[in-house]
Amino acid sequence: MKRILITILFLAAFVGLRAQTYTLSGHIVDATTGEMLIGATLFEASSQTGTSANGYGFYSLRLPAGKHKLQCAYLGYITQEVEIQLDGDKTLEIKLEENAVGLGEVTVEAASVERPQRQNEFNAEMLTINQIRKLPSVFGEADIIKAVQMQSGVKTIGDASSGLLVRGGTNDQNLILIDEAPIYNPSHLFGMISIFNPEAVNQVTLYKSNMPAQYGGRVSAVLDCKMKEGNMNRHGFSVALSPFAATLTANGPIAKEQASYLISARRSFFDLFVEPNKGMPLVPTFYDLNAKINTKIGQNDRLYLSFYRGHDVIDSNEGLHNNWGNTSGTLRWTHNFGSRWFLNTAFIVSDYRNDLNFIYKKHEFNWHTGLSDLNLKAALSYYIAPDCELRIGAGAIRHAFVPGESDSLQTSLPHLQAMEYSAFVLNDWKPLRWLGFNYGLHLSAFQPLDSDEKVMVYPEPRVSMNVMLNDDASLKAAYSRNVQYIQVLQNNSLNYTSLETWFPAVNGLKPVIADVVSAGFFLDFAEQFSTSVELYYKKGQNQIDFIDHAQLISNPNVLSQVRSGNAMAYGVEFNLSKNVGKFTGAMSYTYSRVTYTIPDINDGNPYSALSDIPHDFRINGSYQFTPHWSASAAWQYSSGHPVTLPVGFYEYMGQTVPIYTERNASRTPAYHRLDLSCAYQSPKYKNGFNWTASFGLFNAYNRLNPLGYQFETNTETGEMRAFAYSMFGILPNVSVRAGW
Repeated sequence: MKRILITILFLAAFVGLRAQTYTLSGHIVDATTGEMLIGATLFEASSQTGTSANGYGFYSLRLPAGKHKLQCAYLGYITQEVEIQLDGDKTLEIKLEENAVGLGEVTVEAASVERPQRQNEFNAEMLTINQIRKLPSVFGEADIIKAVQMQSGVKTIGDASSGLLVRGGTNDQNLILIDEAPIYNPSHLFGMISIFNPEAVNQVTLYKSNMPAQYGGRVSAVLDCKMKEGNMNRHGFSVALSPFAATLTANGPIAKEQASYLISARRSFFDLFVEPNKGMPLVPTFYDLNAKINTKIGQNDRLYLSFYRGHDVIDSNEGLHNNWGNTSGTLRWTHNFGSRWFLNTAFIVSDYRNDLNFIYKKHEFNWHTGLSDLNLKAALSYYIAPDCELRIGAGAIRHAFVPGESDSLQTSLPHLQAMEYSAFVLNDWKPLRWLGFNYGLHLSAFQPLDSDEKVMVYPEPRVSMNVMLNDDASLKAAYSRNVQYIQVLQNNSLNYTSLETWFPAVNGLKPVIADVVSAGFFLDFAEQFSTSVELYYKKGQNQIDFIDHAQLISNPNVLSQVRSGNAMAYGVEFNLSKNVGKFTGAMSYTYSRVTYTIPDINDGNPYSALSDIPHDFRINGSYQFTPHWSASAAWQYSSGHPVTLPVGFYEYMGQTVPIYTERNASRTPAYHRLDLSCAYQSPKYKNGFNWTASFGLFNAYNRLNPLGYQFETNTETGEMRAFAYSMFGILPNVSVRAGW
């Protein structure tokens, strides 16, 4: 680690030895709200030098002394030209104006965000809330998880799922963050709606497999969500109604241009009108609350306080009661040391709880699981040169696990505690105009606190290379090793379950290790289109699965139901998108395979994993007819997912017993669905009031995609038959949003 750091610092110092230069630094913000524009680009054409705002809106650009003309751009905003005279280091806050809706010629100019060709990071997809709103939704409400599920390489199982199976991974192998706090269950309403309130989220970044070195703890993907910060200049209020929920949002300045607040509350109201009965045996309800305070402290410091609370309840007419929820809080401080050093420090609290109560044969049972975290971390960025950024950081997380607890000590599992440590060093460097690297090392360690087990330490190298063939085309390649110390013990064959039991790497449960190599070709053409082809191969160690008929609830020996072995995933992804103009859209096709080889399961022979869905095709498009009317459509098709179904039955002592062959040897029918929507956006009135309404059809041609299978015995013949059941047929939706 020390040798690598010295080498990186030497290379960085060598890059910094140039002619007399000065640094232009500051933040890029929305001119109306003061909101940070994450990823906005700043480009100096004569020297072909540029940079982009980091995850906190901060930029730093090193330029020669003299006069410069810069272009600042961000998707959905009018590109602004900035003229500066540099005769010393200078701080400049750049404010961009949002463009008018539907003006095709302005949209083209405003769409030039930093293109994937120029990024040294690989497998990063950035989505703004405005892009997400253009996609058709299940209940008329923009859904971040559903938008992420439309990205190539991301699979899901069934209509009602907030799961993300990314490049052969499982749901628990994704690091899901909201303002840097981990979320352990991203679902509301059986998975039909995600926990991310669209009124409170600013931007989402998805990293598929090849995560930069600052991220750790998961082996499949990172979903990094940034909350809005609140309007620095004026107060605003909005209300949104969809068929299942109402949302109230308020934001505004605490001190104009110095401090702001945001608060947004959302609640379903289905339970207010329906109680559990035979016709509606399960009645769900949920609420969530997002709150944030953002304040400037002098010229170089900012302080942020973020809070999230989400809660779900399911009641049945047969006495089942299940409630679960996430709570998180983030206290974050950023500081600029001059114009080239940027420090981010965060203290994070995260808590996930799940309680299940049910009555069976007049006996009451309960089961409680959970996981709490205390997390302290810091990261320092040094902008050495326009094409060289060095980042170092460290952190520690204290995990407290409740793997399973009931009223009976005989069926309860002991509470567990562990410490997870990490440190990283990363260099994003472009030594030549046509060649760039993003490389570094993530060093992780895991220390169980309730046993004498040794501390586990793993180095996790990450590197990606970008070769620019010309201004519009590039080749990329990457390698990444990721290690995960905590896992979920649950039945992954179910489309949705809230019964996650998080368990640490103790008592023989080893950490999951994944090595991923990937390569891709990226191309822009005709000034409006972009396309890419990406290939990947992933090899996993210590992948867990469960023996047949595993009992995971009320089992103090639950680890005896677990087996581990190797996983393999590979695939190719083709993407085509149009991001500018009145018509925008994307199309992708993915071919991929995922297999497990685990002793004691399937006789030790390779078998298909749940995410082994070979063919996947998606297409979506949106057209802006007028400045106020737009329409969108999305269609997806995928192969059926693996499932273990009986091939026959026999009678034993009066009981019908199924006969199974290989694990996951069967497949569900192919999945496909069409969603349609249209939207009206009113003009903004003089008092600032405006409103939008959307109308849509989920599953427009009423495709009954199987959610699962159940078995019934024919009372006349005695034969047992399998029946597929579905969650939804065609489902109309409408939503209205109004605000000032």
